[in-house]
Amino acid sequence: RSAVAEARPGSDLMLIHVPELVPVLLLRRSPIPVVWDVREDYVASVSDRRWIPRPVRPVVRRLVRVIHSLAARRCHLLLAEDSYVEVVADAPVIPNSTWIPDEVPPARRVAGELPEVVYVGRLSVGRGALEMVALGRLLRGEARVVLIGSADGDVEATVRAAHEQGVVEWTGPLPNPVALDRVDGALAGLSLLHPLANYVHSRPTKLLEYSARGVPCISTPLPLAAEAIERSGAGVVTPHGDVDAVATAVRRLLADDDLRDEWGRRAHADASEHYNWQRDGARFVSLLVGWAGR
Repeated sequence: RSAVAEARPGSDLMLIHVPELVPVLLLRRSPIPVVWDVREDYVASVSDRRWIPRPVRPVVRRLVRVIHSLAARRCHLLLAEDSYVEVVADAPVIPNSTWIPDEVPPARRVAGELPEVVYVGRLSVGRGALEMVALGRLLRGEARVVLIGSADGDVEATVRAAHEQGVVEWTGPLPNPVALDRVDGALAGLSLLHPLANYVHSRPTKLLEYSARGVPCISTPLPLAAEAIERSGAGVVTPHGDVDAVATAVRRLLADDDLRDEWGRRAHADASEHYNWQRDGARFVSLLVGWAGR
């Protein structure tokens, strides 16, 4: 509330990304337009917030639906996925996309250094944190598994212990540009999401970011992720929970430099065509300018 109060004077528009800010901004009337950019199916995501006690989750889901209803009446909405129209409200869809570099670096090949397999995002059970730690053990001495992001409380001790043992490298959260610099030249990017309701009908942002940087993706078979990888021919889809299959995919890339670079070029080309923020951002800005009234 204090941050909103400090930011509101002199603002032409306020753009938010999380449901917690909707009541803070909308229960107190203001002439300043508010835009909620909905990046997740927050009702479905409650099941992946393991810090929310299970008996309380139905109440939290109802509360999120109330917030959706309030937002639909009192502010402008932007949606990141077409499927969110059914969950939130009918509103413009600006898809999850990313800035596409003109050129991408080749895979890093430094004598004496292990190739890196990277993950960027929140570390949780539902996002495959335990599988990625297990992958680090399988690939020890062959490739380094680098985890970039904050860890949920129920996996933090496991991830920290794996880092201290040299099983994985865990950087903790990094600013997005810094994280993506670490992605550049990686052997592969990981997206091992479980088939939870919040993920099944969403396109993982990390997959787009890996592709934009010319990094092949290894993903679980969520529909939109599998569709993207099959279309681009720039990665591998592995069964849920099958760490051995993920390790096999990594070793395939380790054994074939030409294959990794070819997949990297395909990934970058596919991202340029389908997930291009240079294109989608223009519509995003146009909508905000119109809602700001200037």
